[in-house]
Amino acid sequence: MNSQQIATRDRVILLRRQINIVKFGRALLEKKKDALLRAIEEDKRAFSEKEKRLKDLVLKLSYSYALVRMYEGSSVIRLLSLGKPKLELKSTVHTLMGCKYLQYQCQKVKNLKLEEVALDPALTSFYIDDLLQTLADIEPVLWDFINIKTKLNSLEMELKKTMMKVNTLDHVVLPKLQTNLSYILNILSERERQERYIAKKVSRRKGAKNYFKGSADGENNQL
Repeated sequence: MNSQQIATRDRVILLRRQINIVKFGRALLEKKKDALLRAIEEDKRAFSEKEKRLKDLVLKLSYSYALVRMYEGSSVIRLLSLGKPKLELKSTVHTLMGCKYLQYQCQKVKNLKLEEVALDPALTSFYIDDLLQTLADIEPVLWDFINIKTKLNSLEMELKKTMMKVNTLDHVVLPKLQTNLSYILNILSERERQERYIAKKVSRRKGAKNYFKGSADGENNQL
């Protein structure tokens, strides 16, 4: 690899410029890594709170569902879905430090509430009201949980890629450039020493030649 490097001053300038560019890029990646770490830590705290809240609501939902099945029967559960249209899901792309992630939002149907079911309130128990209220409470928490989890996965993946890039610059790119620069500088330094040695040798030969020529001229004058 090094044997193919052209040992010139222009090559030295180019390598030093590349090293500065790589160091600048590494500094930007470090800033990106720090920003991602801060965002991940904040989202992890929010995710932990949402997860705890969601687990509590799921336990409550399971309990309410069991009571409805026990006292009202499974036919009432099927009635809850009558007349319910399909929900539309909307996704939007967000960006943080070059990391793109999706956030989802459920498009609610206008003029439709969760409590509007084909049941006669006079013929049903309050267990159904508890079940419907729990479903209404769990819906926003569930979507927040999904969105935070999606964002966390994207940020952690981007953080992993960023750290791999930093490690590549530290252990592959920069050492290679610095090795090439050192190799060329050594060649140029050795070349300069050889040139100075040759220049001194030529200078001594010229001096000796002039000395012998002067001596010969002096002897001829004496004759």
